[in-house]
Amino acid sequence: MLSVRPAEMLALRELPERDKDFMLPFFQLRPWVGANKLKNALDKLSEAYGNRPHFISLAEPEAIKTRRDVHTELDTLRSSENGFSAWCDFVSENKNLIPSLQLTDVGQFDRQAERMQSLGRGIIIHIERPAFQFLSAIVSRTAAYTNLGENVVFILDFGRQNKTFLLHQAETTGFIRSTLDIAPNARVALSASSFPDGFKSIFSQSIYEREVFEVARSSFGNSVIYSDRGSARAERQTGGGGSPAPRIDFASRKEWYFFRSDSENSRAGAYQDQAIALMKDETVWDPALHVWGTQMIERTALGDEGAIISPARATAARINIHLHQQTFYSDPAGIYDTDEEWTD
Repeated sequence: MLSVRPAEMLALRELPERDKDFMLPFFQLRPWVGANKLKNALDKLSEAYGNRPHFISLAEPEAIKTRRDVHTELDTLRSSENGFSAWCDFVSENKNLIPSLQLTDVGQFDRQAERMQSLGRGIIIHIERPAFQFLSAIVSRTAAYTNLGENVVFILDFGRQNKTFLLHQAETTGFIRSTLDIAPNARVALSASSFPDGFKSIFSQSIYEREVFEVARSSFGNSVIYSDRGSARAERQTGGGGSPAPRIDFASRKEWYFFRSDSENSRAGAYQDQAIALMKDETVWDPALHVWGTQMIERTALGDEGAIISPARATAARINIHLHQQTFYSDPAGIYDTDEEWTD
């Protein structure tokens, strides 16, 4: 699950093409930064992922200071009038989109579901934690239009989580089971993000959502799918006092590692110091891993001012490495088989 934001689109764009061929992302469409038209966001998505099939939905509206044409376009797509006809038209006209069903108007759900099903592309239904109380009703109504969930993916979105997510495995398993009991031909994608909000005195953290998923997969096999957020937070941070301290992150299969500066160095210099510290740590750094994100860290360590000199570029590098690691989670040797050209 990725949002159409600069760091996430840059990280995706720079992945090896082989990675993208193995992925089936779920994009949440929103205005591109400062852009006037929705087409700008769609162009950025296409630039990052090409014309491969992908799931698409509309991100939740965000507070805006200046209204632009793109906000009107998105409002039109969110309208439930005539069974969300504007949204259905948009999906129908873009052949590489696999539709999500909007859940904001129960009275228009059936009409929307019937039309989206008629496209023959499959359907995804994104159900966030507050809506779990309506899970059985949503799944039942979907199952009625789709041969008990055939070619349907239900994303069960647990949102922001932490280590306590591991303690609620039975509850998580129960939601998956109740979904598959009603729609046995469907698949359930498990989504959450435990990426930290603060980093003081934190050197590493397990990827808790991956641990929860692995337990669920042992019970449900291929009926459950891992829905990764690319190491982005479940909720966008707002406010706060200035830029975060310079930090370089590294993602392994099961852990995130954080190298954070508390110094008063120049920003670029502080990023360089953290990149050097990361590459010196033989328990963390993997010199055989060659993707864009690791190349950016290497360039930063060498003092390249075109590499990581800002939080946004550091985030893009982390997401790029994390997506690559998770794509080949079940094939650890596969992370070293990239189609990139490298020079010493």
